[in-house]
Amino acid sequence: MFRICFLGFLLIVFCASAQSKKEKKAIKTYAVKSITENVTESVSGKMVTRKDSYTAFDKNANITSNEEYRKDGTLKHKETAKYDSQGNKLEETVWDAAEITPNPEKYVKQVSKFDSEDSKTEQQEFDASGKLLSKTKYSYNNNGDKTLEEVFDVSGKLIRKFKYSYNSKGLKIDKLEYDGSNVLISSRRYQYEF
Repeated sequence: MFRICFLGFLLIVFCASAQSKKEKKAIKTYAVKSITENVTESVSGKMVTRKDSYTAFDKNANITSNEEYRKDGTLKHKETAKYDSQGNKLEETVWDAAEITPNPEKYVKQVSKFDSEDSKTEQQEFDASGKLLSKTKYSYNNNGDKTLEEVFDVSGKLIRKFKYSYNSKGLKIDKLEYDGSNVLISSRRYQYEF
């Protein structure tokens, strides 16, 4: 009974698609391989059950597949991921079904590289045919805080840049966004109350 209640709790938690360290630990402790969410609702006076979502995990409780379904049972959204031995997400694929014609299906594959400190150094984005769409490079300060994010198009031209700064406590205080010509587009300032 406890296991059923616990799995029900996990199902509710994963509906929000966020996975805290505590939830991840519980998934690993109980060796949960997948969670399927079924919805039963009244349709024209009859109770109808349908699959709403499915989430699969690897042995380290990383989400390897997440699927969402429409009310008619067709697949609406799917995400898959591959991880290295440190739990870094090396590859992620996101697919969305077309909602209404003529909107096409959406498919994006992201492949990431990490340094010896497990900080993401590069991310490449590909379309369904495997064509490179963009490349993002990341830089960090000596504390491991991300200080620069540069987005390049397929020809290697800078199209967007983000600069981050931190206070003496290591908390982010500024995020500046620039276009490819180094013109400031927006700035965000973070204020903390202690």
